[in-house]
Amino acid sequence: MKMGKIRTLLKSGILLDLYFLKNNKSNLIAMLIWPYLMLGLVVGMGFLFGSPSAFKRNIGLDINPIAYFVASTVVMMASISVMWEVGGNVLFLRWLGILPYVIVAPHRMSITLVLSYVPRYLFFMFIQVVEFLPLLVLLEGVTAGVIKTLIMLLAVTVGMLPLLGFSALFASLLLMVKEESNILNWLNPIVLIFSGALYPTSLMPYWMWLVSRVLPTTYTVELARIIALIGSPQLAPITFLIGILMGLAVVYNILSYMLIGAGEKRAMKRGII
Repeated sequence: MKMGKIRTLLKSGILLDLYFLKNNKSNLIAMLIWPYLMLGLVVGMGFLFGSPSAFKRNIGLDINPIAYFVASTVVMMASISVMWEVGGNVLFLRWLGILPYVIVAPHRMSITLVLSYVPRYLFFMFIQVVEFLPLLVLLEGVTAGVIKTLIMLLAVTVGMLPLLGFSALFASLLLMVKEESNILNWLNPIVLIFSGALYPTSLMPYWMWLVSRVLPTTYTVELARIIALIGSPQLAPITFLIGILMGLAVVYNILSYMLIGAGEKRAMKRGII
């Protein structure tokens, strides 16, 4: 694809969100409140089933549970966003009746889904992660709070790469099957549970731990939590997790690029779009 076409798709994604927020002030307010609502839900569930001391005992480290679950909340929001906006977008386009027009557009559908969404993801994730900066500064101090915020920004940015391909695989599946129900309603929570967003994967049964190893969100969670678990960032584990995420990004995006093309052809052949 030519660079000019890529710029067009990126620009369309940026302008769509800017004008949407400009004309929907209530949505902007909801976007700003949403991260703390999610954090309150996660922390509330934690206190419902155990105490901070029990959590520290299970983890084996003397850490602040709030800082730990801030990282979980950030990854949960990122994962839900990518899977809905990339994987679930096929359903929305089908329900609107415009999926055939998107498929026959000059750009590959996989390219359209991904490139038009990337600016939105980066914009919203930056705002939502930075929203937690005052809380982290209050809990950890200025220096530690800023460092932890930067690590989480790195985690959700690098973690986006394999998750885009992972979500596009579901988009190709939805193209190939005549499925109208919104399977992401139950798929998203399962992915988040297996990824360790709600509880560490090290405490899961062995079979769940094995499943978690193939999910890109698992390594995004671990990368985001490194800074919550230790007082200062260590380069070796961060580099290791980034390497795994980049490898998964290559695998998932190549698979999604091939399979979504096959899904488009099969959908048009069977007339189910």
